[in-house]
Amino acid sequence: MHDLVFPPHALDEMRKDGLTKDDIYTVVGNCDDKIERLDGRAVYRRLLDDGRYVVVVIEDDDVTVVSAWCDKRRSRRRRR
Repeated sequence: MHDLVFPPHALDEMRKDGLTKDDIYTVVGNCDDKIERLDGRAVYRRLLDDGRYVVVVIEDDDVTVVSAWCDKRRSRRRRR
């Protein structure tokens, strides 16, 4: 996999849910589910080993992370 680009918006969204760049690389590199959207973007989803269900949206250039978040409804991790 090539290096991903993390614009400020994506980093802000990741920070809100405590996601690291390693988490994003894990989701994109070994996703449970990938959806190709009509606008050219791709949505990658994966349930991580720690129980978090992470969603990552990648721009149509295949390197720019648009956004990333933890889907708390699908996660198996206890909420605080």
